[in-house]
Formats: sequence, C-alpha cells, structure tokens
Amino acid sequence: MPARTLAFVLLLLCVSVLGQQPGMGGRLNGRMWSDREVRPEPVHTNPQARLEAIHRDAQELSELQSALQEQLQLLQKGMLHKDLAENLKKTEKLAKKLRGEVTP
Repeated sequence: MPARTLAFVLLLLCVSVLGQQPGMGGRLNGRMWSDREVRPEPVHTNPQARLEAIHRDAQELSELQSALQEQLQLLQKGMLHKDLAENLKKTEKLAKKLRGEVTP
C-alpha cells in the first residue's frame, strides 16, 4: 500500500512540474492561439488629414489648458471645481496623443 501511495505522489509531482515547463503553451507554429487578430490603429494616409487632426487636438488642448488655469486659480482660493480631475485626465491623454503624433 505505501508503494502505491508513493508512486501516486511521485506521479502528481511529475505532472505538476511538467505542467510548469515552457512548451506549447498556447502556441502553434510560433503563433499564439487567439480567437481574433490584433490590428494596429489605422494610420492617416492623407498628410493633410493628419495635420488637420493634429491642429484640432492642439486647439482642444489649448482650450483645456486655459480652463485648467482658471480652475487651479480657484483651487488656490480654497474652492475645488467639479471638473478639475476630469479635465486633468483629458489634458494628459490628449498631450500623450499629440506627443505620439509629432515624434517620429
């Protein structure tokens, strides 16, 4: 009886160790198993449309910055504007997007 128990425990240990080894791991011919394909965001093929989008984003960022300036002045006076956190998040997101557009 102890030999069977020992053999069973060794079998379980081997299975658990082999399960942690890198192997197929969801790969087939170097590709990951997936139900869908990941596609990159479409790139503006028209340079004029890209420049217009950058200009619109820059204008929106400028408007957000002026609104934030007023809200921060209120904050210095001890009053918290209800949209301050949301506008800060929008500004950060828009700045990151613009930075990605203008850097090569």
